[in-house]
Amino acid sequence: MKSIGFVGLGAMGSVMAPLPVKAGFTVTGFDPAASLDASCGVVMATNLQDLASCDAIVLMLPDGTVVTKVATSLAHAGFAGLFIDMSSSQPDGTIALGKQLGKSGIRMIDAPVSGGRKKAALGTLVVMAGGTAADLETAGTLLACFGTVAHVGPLAAGHAMKALNNYVSAAGLLASMQALATAESFGIAPETFTKVINGSTGRNNTTEVKLEPFIISRRYDSGFFLRLMAKDVGIASALIKNAGFDAPITSALNEYLENAVDHLGSDADHTGLYEMVNPAKS
Repeated sequence: MKSIGFVGLGAMGSVMAPLPVKAGFTVTGFDPAASLDASCGVVMATNLQDLASCDAIVLMLPDGTVVTKVATSLAHAGFAGLFIDMSSSQPDGTIALGKQLGKSGIRMIDAPVSGGRKKAALGTLVVMAGGTAADLETAGTLLACFGTVAHVGPLAAGHAMKALNNYVSAAGLLASMQALATAESFGIAPETFTKVINGSTGRNNTTEVKLEPFIISRRYDSGFFLRLMAKDVGIASALIKNAGFDAPITSALNEYLENAVDHLGSDADHTGLYEMVNPAKS
């Protein structure tokens, strides 16, 4: 595997696509709404079909619907290699797409990531991969360019893992925000709250990484959209319900995030959720 296509050069894809170049791969990028400077080593294609001759194609797209559209188009253009879907897609859709592509001899793995844009640029993400052991071995060197790879199960297990991870993360985010606002109402300084909880059993990713730089400061610029977190929580909520492990928090969290996106707007950072919990006083 030497030639790699990379479709989707948004916030994450734009910093991830150049990484395989440094490892010796030839990377051809495509995104009708974005472009990369030639100095990064990625060759920009003018048409999606130009990627059909690549050995593998990485997809970093908004959702599974777009992934299916792009993959189907490339299959019709003659692509016969390995699709690597690093988007956050619905697992059932991934399974269906895998079966559809398999009829034409096209292989697929799902490999969504966690860690945010800064870790994406450094190649230190966590890659949650689903697929056969053989396909993961084939893609191993490429995936390692992006971070630490965990083979979590068969095709679509990666997408399930990503959604469930963000469900847990979102629950911790909202609970931490509620606790912070309540602590302040009792005269506890935000810095004191953060220090004490991070030395106690309530610490989590939000209290350790997000409270001081993004939430207490009300900067809300962590780089991860609230609408993307809401999308993943929606996927996870459906998985949890279908598996028979529903609880009151499942629907409540999903609905709260959906309402927050409607109220705060599609460009809101996920840390901006604090404006729903404890709006800034004008």
